[in-house]
Amino acid sequence: MKYVLASLLLLFAANVSAAPETIFLFRHSEKLTGSDPHLSEVGNNRAKQLLNLFSEEKPNAVYSTAYNRTIETATPLAEHFGLPIKTYDPRDLAEFKQTVMAENGVVVIVGHSNTTPELAALIAQVAVEKMPETEFDRYFILQKVGQGYQLSRLKMNF
Repeated sequence: MKYVLASLLLLFAANVSAAPETIFLFRHSEKLTGSDPHLSEVGNNRAKQLLNLFSEEKPNAVYSTAYNRTIETATPLAEHFGLPIKTYDPRDLAEFKQTVMAENGVVVIVGHSNTTPELAALIAQVAVEKMPETEFDRYFILQKVGQGYQLSRLKMNF
């Protein structure tokens, strides 16, 4: 019985401490038109430039929705760091938040103009303004502080 209780306590302690230290939330880069468009040349260049934001940190996980534009935005980062791209359902962000919270270290998430601010708000538990459909250069960083997250809204310099 003592071993069972000790095992349960260790499992609970591991789950309590599991949470990313830093979460990067990006909207996909500039896209072409169509129902599931690919990135434009400008978008492909921006996706490659995202590597410049990771000079000191190495992601442990890269997530993307299953659309061409988000996968193509995440691909340069995933390939550079030798990570698979894990896909998520943007229609169930509450469930996806639980998946993200089980990660450790640095997590990168690529989403959309509507889902990226919504996910930032869910994780940081603060109001986040909507992202215009024409805005591709803003991103969010969530830093773990105590039991919660501090949200920073940043603009890319490229």
